Amino acid sequence: MENGHFPEQSPTSLQHPRFAGIIRLVVATADRFQFLYGPYQCPKARPGKKLFCEIRGTVTVAGFRDGPIPWPVAKWPGTRPAILCGDLVKAVRRESEVAVAHHFGVSVATVKMWRRALGVPRITEGTRRRWQAIANSRIDNRIERARFNSKQPAALAKASASLKGRIQHPNTIAAVRMAAQRPKSAAWKAKMAAYWQKRGHPPGHPELRFWTAAEDAMLGTATDAAVGSQINRTAQAVANRRAKLGVVAFCRQQRTTIGSMAMPK
Repeated sequence: MENGHFPEQSPTSLQHPRFAGIIRLVVATADRFQFLYGPYQCPKARPGKKLFCEIRGTVTVAGFRDGPIPWPVAKWPGTRPAILCGDLVKAVRRESEVAVAHHFGVSVATVKMWRRALGVPRITEGTRRRWQAIANSRIDNRIERARFNSKQPAALAKASASLKGRIQHPNTIAAVRMAAQRPKSAAWKAKMAAYWQKRGHPPGHPELRFWTAAEDAMLGTATDAAVGSQINRTAQAVANRRAKLGVVAFCRQQRTTIGSMAMPK
């Protein structure tokens, strides 16, 4: 132990946990420039020779770009762009943008422009593998922590405050209304029914709730207002539920009972 620290845990040692993230970043930065295919060779050319560029056609070689792979540049008014030809075309079609930009000494924006000119999709095999390598290099639980923090009351309140008072675009409102008017399949209805059943209330306002068997048994035992006060529902809600189940109103039951008692034998 030296200065209160073990040698392997010394703050100045690269094995200390404080340097773990920096080391992973350096390794990931070095790996992101690696080619998956190749090698790629510079075309045999010298200044003054003609080469065919996939963007500008036949151009004259003016020199070579200073990069890990020296590449010929064209004699062009105002600038000297790299000539898109030969193995560079193969690299643009296969490799990731950052790898091509690093080895051929150009910017990522230039590689994107080459991809558009050649009709290359946004995600190539090299780009996909690079993203996969970055995802695999993450050994911490940052995604799980982010998901957990996004569900906390403070985060939910912040998100709710940012949405309150926001005016929706008329096109958004029209699209939502059109989607609501489309016919729904039986599978969709069953899925939504299970969703609302899981949440514990019928579709609609979150304060609504399903009727229980005990509440249904109380229908007709007293006036709708009295039953509603006991089960924390409005008198209109009790009346609607009673009418749906075919339960006779309490007052009508009372009149029927009194009438039967007043009838002479």
